[in-house]
Amino acid sequence: MAPSESVGEELKSSSASKKTKLLSNDDTTVVTLTQEEQTKAVQSLCKLISYPTVSATSVSTGAYVECAKYLISELESISCLSNVHILEESPEHSPVVVACWEGTDPKLPIILLNSHYDVVPALEEDWTVDPFRGFVQDGKIYGRGAQDMKCVCVQYMEAIRVLARLSFQPQRSIYLSFVPDEEVGGGGMAALLESKLYQELPGIALALDEGLASETETYSVFYGERLPWWVGVEAHGNTGHGSRFIESTAVEQLIALANKALEFRKGQRDLLFGEGKHAGCAHGVAKKKKLGDVTTINITTMQAGVQVAGMYAYNCCPPVAKCSLDIRISPHVEPSEMKDLLDGWCKECSKPGVPGLSWDFIGGEGNKAMGHHTTSTDAKVNPWYNVFATAVTNMGMSLQPEVFPAATDSRFLRALGVRALGFSPMRNSEIMLHENDEYLLESVFLEGIMVYVGVIRALASQGKDVDDVAETGSNKA
Repeated sequence: MAPSESVGEELKSSSASKKTKLLSNDDTTVVTLTQEEQTKAVQSLCKLISYPTVSATSVSTGAYVECAKYLISELESISCLSNVHILEESPEHSPVVVACWEGTDPKLPIILLNSHYDVVPALEEDWTVDPFRGFVQDGKIYGRGAQDMKCVCVQYMEAIRVLARLSFQPQRSIYLSFVPDEEVGGGGMAALLESKLYQELPGIALALDEGLASETETYSVFYGERLPWWVGVEAHGNTGHGSRFIESTAVEQLIALANKALEFRKGQRDLLFGEGKHAGCAHGVAKKKKLGDVTTINITTMQAGVQVAGMYAYNCCPPVAKCSLDIRISPHVEPSEMKDLLDGWCKECSKPGVPGLSWDFIGGEGNKAMGHHTTSTDAKVNPWYNVFATAVTNMGMSLQPEVFPAATDSRFLRALGVRALGFSPMRNSEIMLHENDEYLLESVFLEGIMVYVGVIRALASQGKDVDDVAETGSNKA
């Protein structure tokens, strides 16, 4: 379970180079992780992975509670942290764990380090390793959550531990929050934002939350994300015996709408990959797009059929047919445009003389959002982005601002006007979140701790003048 000596030496060597240089508080020496700190960090991640905190089952199995106990024990072992506790407002059997490193000026808006400790399911038959064992093999840390996002949970804690060793004292307070249920809608973040603790904060200067691995030398930082819509479509039509030509059936109408959705999907895919009329356009817009820049739509369920005593009647045309759509709306598209598109498809594909097609949102109120919320990367509007980016580039690394292609808890923060950046320091890494045999390179994980050391130190050292520069106030995105 301990990291290899070669990885440790590689990290020390790279830290001392221009590429990943991180200086001490007085800018006189290069800061590196000790061998003991490397071992501790890897062991902690492996241990955290071993808790099977699958969102759908962890309430009943108690995995959330056990994982929260471990997080609390780790936080309490860090000397500079105080007020380590579980929020009273936490959902039942779904603890939200928080801790604070109080700054010398606690009246300043805080730095929030948020992460989620729940994970998506892992089917053991599809993995070549035990997804919840948590172990190192060939320089890779395997397990569900290795990238999404238990690595960041540990990186936050170990970075704070290093800063305490360096006798760093933050000017503004740093809060850590570890929430469940991010993968299934954000119940943990909702509890945090409704808590007495949140209401009593002096504001949030900047929140950091999860990002994605980058397959290149450049880190990705996410200033916004696509708006997630989960939509249910229902078609009503004529019924009758399957031996006849029944007109205006529910299935006929639903298929027509599904084809509209697939046609739209193909157009967006062409924009992303440069196919069709964009093919070969080396300097065209299509070649510059990333997944977060386009809108995706996928048909995720389809349901139809007449049932009698639990058995389908294969000779009967069903009067009702349903499907669900997973839509991720790019910030470059107004949600009202997507609403108009869905309304138009329903109208075009509905047959006369029958109720036809209709659509509605699936899930809670949070899935009905009609507006995008992003965090500015313009230093004149948001000097906090400049502080963050400068901290990264001063370590010899590069950043690429992007739109997150899926949904994270950051969307709830941004909706309240809180500046939030999605950042997981994983570069030169295959994107493995939600994949079988999920892993993170040990060297990348350890490097990420040092990146957070530099970032957290820079953010927490800023005085009131940075808040004053922001045109929209200290708690605005």
